[in-house]
Amino acid sequence: MKKQKSYTITCHRPLNYGAVLQTYALNTTLIEIGLDAKVIDYNPSYYTKSNKSFFIRIIREVFRLPDWIYGKLKFGKFISKYIPISEKQYKNLDDLNRNVPKADYYFAGSDQIWNCEELMNGKDDAFFLTFAPKESKKISYAASLAMSKIPDDQVERYKRLICDFDAVSIREKDGVKLVKDLGIENVINVLDPVFLLDTHGWDYLVSLSDFIPKEKYLLVYGFKRQKNLYKYARKLSQKLDVKVYAINTNIEDYFLDTDRYFWNASPETFVKLIKNSEAVVTNSFHGLSFSIIFNKPFHLFSRKGKANSRMLNLLSDLKLSNRVISSEKLVSNEVDFSQANEFISLRRKYSIEFIKNNINYYGN
Repeated sequence: MKKQKSYTITCHRPLNYGAVLQTYALNTTLIEIGLDAKVIDYNPSYYTKSNKSFFIRIIREVFRLPDWIYGKLKFGKFISKYIPISEKQYKNLDDLNRNVPKADYYFAGSDQIWNCEELMNGKDDAFFLTFAPKESKKISYAASLAMSKIPDDQVERYKRLICDFDAVSIREKDGVKLVKDLGIENVINVLDPVFLLDTHGWDYLVSLSDFIPKEKYLLVYGFKRQKNLYKYARKLSQKLDVKVYAINTNIEDYFLDTDRYFWNASPETFVKLIKNSEAVVTNSFHGLSFSIIFNKPFHLFSRKGKANSRMLNLLSDLKLSNRVISSEKLVSNEVDFSQANEFISLRRKYSIEFIKNNINYYGN
């Protein structure tokens, strides 16, 4: 029997570990389910635009040039090797409409594809699959709005576009409520795609990393160079008698207080660094997520905005809210993951069943 085809549109091009790894996880899951699954290579021009003044933008782009060049090399290599993508790269919705990649199923998600407040994604109808042929099936998997409310001038548009989906799932519980408030009742909450793969699924990538651990270390993965992370990490490292490693995509992070900095390391190495660490200090959702997947003691710092609320909501579900750092005082590096593992296992099955129930699935 010929395999049915699927194409997913998501945020896979940002030079960001979470973006490429959630893309990899969802597409790998679709392949394991039995689909001939690929990702639409959608790279709209607004990804590289900035609202800053021309002068500031030029200075920033010159300073960031090494990040961009090396990041494109590392992340581009990962995508070309491990994520099947469309032969054509698309720059906008018109481009997609003129040359639609043919499939039986089209998936929207995950990541903040429906955020129209802070990002252009939610204003781009491509992320609502308007290009998909009428005879195909449109499914959202863990689409994220990442907004406290849908702007008034977008309510009718969102309702019209989401109503056209055959099945809708959202990453955050708050997002489920926002969609239901549009009058769309058949919408569910599912796991972020990285949780669709268990430790064995991620071990394949770990085995491909060229990083060889030679000493014990804790790992720092933080956004916005939040200095209290590094101060805390140094203090924790002294207690555990381990080194401080850090990973990120910004060259200036070299100047932070670490013993070894992995600048634009491959996504495979990102996963391996977490798996082999003695602890993880982070303010990142996916830094937190991979710590949970590998049952690594994590020390979570808060961030402002919706990114923080989704981390806190996840910890509440997992009964691990006590892992949020609220002062310079060290918390225990012992974590009981038993309830978290049970919750993730059940939700993983539920999330995969959502996909299977909305395609012609003939497996076990």
